[in-house]
Amino acid sequence: MPASTARPRMPITPAVSVSLDLLRFALAAIVAVGHLTQRYFQNTWPDMTSVAIVAVGGFFLLSGYTIRSLSPSVADFDARRFFVDRATRLLSVTLLALVVTLALDTYSSTVAPGWYNANWGVQADHPVLRVAANVLLVNQAWALDVSPFSNSPFWSLGFEAGFYVIWGTLLFCRRTGRTLLIPAAVALLYGPNVIVMLPFWLVGVLIHDHFVTPPSRRGAIVTLVVSLAAALAVVVSYPELKPALNRGLDAIFLAIGCPRRVHPPLIFGCLLFACGLVVLFAALALAGPRVRPGARLVAFARKLGDATFPLYLLHFPLLVAIGATRQGQPLSTVGKLVVLVVLVALAFAVVPLGDRLKNAMRALAKGGETAAPVRGVAGADDVIR
Repeated sequence: MPASTARPRMPITPAVSVSLDLLRFALAAIVAVGHLTQRYFQNTWPDMTSVAIVAVGGFFLLSGYTIRSLSPSVADFDARRFFVDRATRLLSVTLLALVVTLALDTYSSTVAPGWYNANWGVQADHPVLRVAANVLLVNQAWALDVSPFSNSPFWSLGFEAGFYVIWGTLLFCRRTGRTLLIPAAVALLYGPNVIVMLPFWLVGVLIHDHFVTPPSRRGAIVTLVVSLAAALAVVVSYPELKPALNRGLDAIFLAIGCPRRVHPPLIFGCLLFACGLVVLFAALALAGPRVRPGARLVAFARKLGDATFPLYLLHFPLLVAIGATRQGQPLSTVGKLVVLVVLVALAFAVVPLGDRLKNAMRALAKGGETAAPVRGVAGADDVIR
């Protein structure tokens, strides 16, 4: 949790920046590949949807880490700036993604109505309410599970928005001396699904704070070994713990009277990537200045990081449109590889448009004020890059 006094910003070295940008893009690529393997689109590769959900757990950890790295001391916290920056970052891409989804799903339902309606017709009712819930990012509050038509990956943004609002409200209350019952009430507004996942997001916060001061060599070695052992334990024990975890979650949500949207692969992903992030930072601390990525690698990694958010939010309706064009015929292995290249290329193409929209929204919200960019911080201007 934030300290009441000013704290130093964690030094972000080029090695850390490159590592986080590459990890961020890799997670988005895993999600896209996982969805491509679903039976809607192909029938030769094994379905890896659960692996995609594990990757979303990694995003939650990175989100907590990144937001903490950008959060100043409580005394310097500016609530307006925080919420404007978070809202514009999310909306600059979600609005674009919603427009693209509406256009692509209209096309898909027109050229292959039987195939589209059989798979996503139930997600196409009440279009105005669906768009509104996803613009406001309350699509996962309490009993809601509102996908914008076929674009089911939007579900995670409902969790992300909840984490941001709860965290920002917490810092605001500590800054102004208001009761901490306010962020607790905000958490209740988002509901038990978001509350269950909030501690894992906060683990990302704690990982950042642990490495604010670089550990000693001995401390880094101990941390590395313990985290590797913990990661191995998580992987080995997961198959046996999964049924018990399902039963426990079912009992909790049944008692609350709320549908469960949290599944074991998501929790497994959070635990696994918590260990992974600690291993990464401990290893980088041990390597020290010996790991010096060149300027070209830093720039390349940053471009990959910038494409992460568009890839994450646009890949599924694009897959649906491709499937509709083929009248639901499964893709070959070569076809799947070509589709992946197309998805990545389109994600890169969308980045400049999203950036312009984000900057315009921030300038409007801040009365024309232009914020100086934060240099050398992976994910400094967004979270799911």
